[in-house]
Amino acid sequence: MTWLDYLQEAVSTEINCRVFSAFNANVDMVITVRPEDVAKICAAYPELLQTKHGRTPGSPVATPGQFLTILEECLAAGKSYYDVVQAELGEWFLEYFEEHTEAMGGQAGIIANQMAALGAQAYVYNPVLSKLQAEMYDSRVKFPVIAGDTLRWVPIRDGVNSDWTKINYIFEYPKDTTYVFGERVVTTVRANRIILGTRNPLAAMGFAEEMEPFLPEVGAAMDCGFMAGYHHARIEGRADTLAEFIDLSLRQHKLLKSANPALKLHCEYLPMHNPEQEAVLLRSLVPRFDSYGINEAEIMRVLDCLGFENEAREIARAERSFSLYQGALALWREFRLPRLHLHNLGYYLVIIAKPYPVSPEKVRQACLFASAVNAVKAKRGGAVPREAVAEMAGFPLSDVGLSQLEAFAEEARQAGYPITSDFTATGIMECEDHTCIIVPAHVVPNPVSTVGMGDTISSSAFAAEVSLGTGGPR
Repeated sequence: MTWLDYLQEAVSTEINCRVFSAFNANVDMVITVRPEDVAKICAAYPELLQTKHGRTPGSPVATPGQFLTILEECLAAGKSYYDVVQAELGEWFLEYFEEHTEAMGGQAGIIANQMAALGAQAYVYNPVLSKLQAEMYDSRVKFPVIAGDTLRWVPIRDGVNSDWTKINYIFEYPKDTTYVFGERVVTTVRANRIILGTRNPLAAMGFAEEMEPFLPEVGAAMDCGFMAGYHHARIEGRADTLAEFIDLSLRQHKLLKSANPALKLHCEYLPMHNPEQEAVLLRSLVPRFDSYGINEAEIMRVLDCLGFENEAREIARAERSFSLYQGALALWREFRLPRLHLHNLGYYLVIIAKPYPVSPEKVRQACLFASAVNAVKAKRGGAVPREAVAEMAGFPLSDVGLSQLEAFAEEARQAGYPITSDFTATGIMECEDHTCIIVPAHVVPNPVSTVGMGDTISSSAFAAEVSLGTGGPR
């Protein structure tokens, strides 16, 4: 079979499992960064261009000058960025950036909507659910409500429990676009985004105390789950130190799986501000999960903070499939994970432990399905409906992915890895304790949106894999 054959088979995959997501959801204020917007700000605030505007570590972005410093650095490097912002700065953003739209944001929210759109039974938990937030969910998503000693799953809009809404300001910029900051000219090398989010202590990245007795029941009702938000690393009033937060998270994780050991849980990476604390958090939490998702930029940070400087340095020097594999393999061994999924522009790299309950061929199929879903999202934006996925059956996989597959075969063979003669046709390399699967993916030029692409890829691939491995819900 050819890669086109694999793709045509993959787009017919059905996600027929029960999918749970937690914890973070917000309203994304998606802003298109246009050269004329930057010019308008620079004309209004020329004094801000004279210096770099720093901040005390851990403090939020609070001034236009601090924002401009971040914006220029990210545009120049083509990198993504996430930080906390003072809510008061939001009005200033909307005054100078006229092109903006509201959309669902946050891993839990994006994943729940995407799973519902693909036909899965979708369930979500957010500590804080406002009317505005609830209205951004697919109406088919269910939300937990406690009445006395009973937990009920209700339509999401019947679960409103707060008036406060978390807002993330998403600044998206395209590739090959020139911006002028006074005498400095910056041309972007890739499309990416900057995320600046407001924060409220009530929007904790963990289950509320009243939910804990029901967590075994929640876990027993699901086939797979997606957890994100651990990077906040504290819950005010309940887990004010990192150690307390880790203890709380581990306790809740154990309860969630206690009545259903077969429940498959995926953790999606998000960065912390403090690398030393991040290393402690990652080593404590990630090994408890069945799957871990990360991208090509994030893995360098994680490798560096965990002490794998050589692997991080090699990716920075020459990012390619083999250097990413070496980095991913180091993380896989460090965390002792059943599955690690690295998603990159043009191809995905998955490492699965031996033995693994799903065949490498089915893992590959799930990744191609996720690529098709993500390609539709890139073309249209929003959650991708099940019926639209088949449109990608004839859309060619990227030259980047196919060439990286060939490059990997050559470099891995020279390094002594067991590359078979049909590797470029299968993408599967069988090693003694693991299998590496490299899957060429779609690349859509000039995507409508880049927000949530990693979440879409990770969740669609893992939920499809769980469906293919279990045959659907029990």
